[in-house]
Amino acid sequence: MSRDVLPPHAPAPHAAVPPRLADTVRIEPAADGGHWLVSVDGVPVSRASSTVAATLRAMDGAAAVDDLRRRFAPDQEPEAFAALVERFRRAGLLEGAQRRPAGRLTYRPPLTIQLATLRAPLLFDRLLRLLRPLLRRWLVWPLAAVVVLGVVALLWQAETAARALTAPLPLVDVVLVAAVMIAATVAHEAAHGVTLSHAGARPRRAGVILLYLGPAFFVDVTDAWRLPSRASRVAVALAGPAVHAVLGGAAALGALAVPDSDLRRALLVVACTCGTVVVVNLVPFVRFDGYVALMSALDEPRLRARTMDDAADALRRVLFGGSAVSRAFPRRWSVPFGVLSALVPAVIVWLAVERTVRALAGTGPVGAFLVLALQAFVVIAVGVRVARWLAACWRRGRGRVRFVLLAASVTAVALGAAAFTPVDDVRTTGFVVVDDRVLLVSTAGSPAPLPVADGTPVDLSTSGILSAQVATGTARATALRPRAAPLSAFSPVEVSGVDVDAVAIGAVDVAESAELPAAGRASLRIGSRSALEAAWTTHVVEPASVLLSFLRPPDTDTKETRQ
Repeated sequence: MSRDVLPPHAPAPHAAVPPRLADTVRIEPAADGGHWLVSVDGVPVSRASSTVAATLRAMDGAAAVDDLRRRFAPDQEPEAFAALVERFRRAGLLEGAQRRPAGRLTYRPPLTIQLATLRAPLLFDRLLRLLRPLLRRWLVWPLAAVVVLGVVALLWQAETAARALTAPLPLVDVVLVAAVMIAATVAHEAAHGVTLSHAGARPRRAGVILLYLGPAFFVDVTDAWRLPSRASRVAVALAGPAVHAVLGGAAALGALAVPDSDLRRALLVVACTCGTVVVVNLVPFVRFDGYVALMSALDEPRLRARTMDDAADALRRVLFGGSAVSRAFPRRWSVPFGVLSALVPAVIVWLAVERTVRALAGTGPVGAFLVLALQAFVVIAVGVRVARWLAACWRRGRGRVRFVLLAASVTAVALGAAAFTPVDDVRTTGFVVVDDRVLLVSTAGSPAPLPVADGTPVDLSTSGILSAQVATGTARATALRPRAAPLSAFSPVEVSGVDVDAVAIGAVDVAESAELPAAGRASLRIGSRSALEAAWTTHVVEPASVLLSFLRPPDTDTKETRQ
């Protein structure tokens, strides 16, 4: 039974109660004839072996857990079988533990929110009828040729593409690229739904999703588990990335052919962006298309959840002791895959939070409130998961004293390392070149100008989608003076003739002659501080001080002022 679909958890008090299969659960033969399909409210949730299917059907509320074990898994230990029953309960398959079916608004812990329409089957039926004349097998080869030739064309134009990505983009290019990428994302998700409908199943929902703090569109293709062929399920998963791959290849070929330099730049940015989308989507450690394709190719539903539970159980036994349970996914690479499946999304969330904090810095009390609220949501969502894991470790650990001592030691070591590990204290602002002088500038709306000390090392970079360092130098303090600065000093967007109000806060003596852009980003290395201090100051103290200064009532000496 260890190869089946539900992850291991510690036996709970529910194990003593005779389990009963929920009325909303259906068990039917899978199309491949070798497995059974388990569905809740008509939505497939897993594929099971004949033994597991028989075990589920026998859960009638009268047979005790131990009786079921003797009938269907006599070779398993009672604790392991009780853990299996608890996995069924946590999956919502048993009476009293049912989960509401996903609807228009759905939250999936820890950090996924979906807003969907339930009319997706009708929408994709109509779309399939419209596109059916184009769905021919022979089209795969010319489309694949576009992708391969596009990669070659992009490599041939690598230097031009690098300049396009590191220089600020004109506003018209930003609007064009954004419109193309939004349309491509919609087509990406539509391709999933159309491929699923063409294969004989139905997409149940479609809409927008907040996944790891990033907005996107989605189509629910869970019904793909009804398809008899693994290849068909993999095709459904890869149909979306294929759209971006073809679009990226076509954009790269177009950039090679068009004579207009502005259009070539926009096409190269589209090609690079599409390539990035394809690469990220194929990462198998996140719930992206690459993971779904791998899960479908292996015919192993809930692969991430099962491997992460195997990794959590292995970590529990190493740290806190306790008895082992049978693997939810019996492969040698289950634990490392589970570790990466936990770490990679954590890194994505961390990068998203860092990006949001930087983007909202200096935007006033509204930005400060959004920063604090976002971080509180992330801490609570992740903290609940960690707390549940620690509770399971506490229940199953061999020694409570060992548990407490080790947990305290790990916490102390982590905090100590953060408190004593130095990190560079880098502050970022803008620069402009005026009459061969390099001036440091800050937005006029900043709460306080960045302090500039003589001799502070400065790195000067472009302000494009990607940054490229162009020079180094040292800062000189100057009197604060208001002046206008190009928008490209503070963002990767360039608008001709449009300046923003800024304050000149210093100057830079460039170390060596270099060709500098008219404006860009300047990074001042003002020293070092501990990682803990840097994180606490940036993520808590600074936004909290901005919010508190807004909420704090002003000094009430207006009467004396009037007099």
